[in-house]
Amino acid sequence: MRSWKSRSRSEMQTLETRTRPLQGAQLTQLLLGGILCLTIASHTQTSAEAAGGKGSGSGAGGGGVGAGTASSAASTAISSDESGDPSSATAFSSLAQVSSLLPEASALSATSGLVEPYLDGYATSNVTTQIGTHAYLPCRVKQLGNKSVSWIRLRDGHILTVDRAVFIADQRFLAIKQPDKYWTLQIKYVQARDAGSYECQVSTEPKVSARVQLQVVVPRTEILGEPDRYVKAGSNVVLRCIVRGALEPPTFIMWYHGAEQLAADSRRHRTQLDPNLPEASGEGQSTIGSLIIESAKKRDTGNYTCSPSNSPSATVTLNIINGESSASAVTSSAATTRAYALSILALLLSVIIIGVGHRT
Repeated sequence: MRSWKSRSRSEMQTLETRTRPLQGAQLTQLLLGGILCLTIASHTQTSAEAAGGKGSGSGAGGGGVGAGTASSAASTAISSDESGDPSSATAFSSLAQVSSLLPEASALSATSGLVEPYLDGYATSNVTTQIGTHAYLPCRVKQLGNKSVSWIRLRDGHILTVDRAVFIADQRFLAIKQPDKYWTLQIKYVQARDAGSYECQVSTEPKVSARVQLQVVVPRTEILGEPDRYVKAGSNVVLRCIVRGALEPPTFIMWYHGAEQLAADSRRHRTQLDPNLPEASGEGQSTIGSLIIESAKKRDTGNYTCSPSNSPSATVTLNIINGESSASAVTSSAATTRAYALSILALLLSVIIIGVGHRT
């Protein structure tokens, strides 16, 4: 875990160093330097061409005189604009354009120094999701420029992502860049242990950050009635599986007899789904999935499991007994209960009689 953290922090520092922007003053100097270089080069070329024309007009034998005339013309063009030479006019026109750009460059420098990334939204927000689904934690950054966006899990300080790079071995985590300036942290197949605080950070100085509190809802599943059922052979059996506390009703509830999945509608088994039923407490809604077994037979004995699409499973044991066995079991149970009660009553009477005899 420490190696992951040290690697994450070092790579974040490398990203910040590579993407550090030029300051406003540096931008201004580069802009003015480039314009001045272009102006001087253009002026030098124009002066040289003008001097060459004058030298050629003096004849082939006046090469030395032509060279001197070119040098003089270049010096005159740079020192004064009163000679009427076109090259001088061009040079001073370029210098005037450079001077006119100075206020704009200064304004650009000042503006670039003031533009900083900022987060659009609340400093703290809440996201509620259900176990087993995907969670999306939003972070909307405006004017990001070349800064980096990181996601941190606060319970252990683990760096999850930097921009699109993932710094955790858990492949359920992913950073998504969306067109509307959202840097969203996606957590796939959310587990209960994923609940907690997460922080979105922008690599400014000082840092800009926002927190997202993730709440994970875990629905409850149960089969109504006793965990062990005794049913007379030939009767109809109804098993009801109820899902409570879910954000959304399950799209299906599967039933299993042992390891065998039961068909939704067969000759002897039927299933029924009743979603969005109001809770008796008035808080939230529930979903009931029913399994109906018609004319139960001995072979229907065993474990029955309901498995909703978005909540844990629940199991009940069904015992199918013959009619005679059922009656004898009930009679035997009743006789045993009466005998036990009579034994207790006789014991109490004996104690009372002995006590009275000792007093007399």
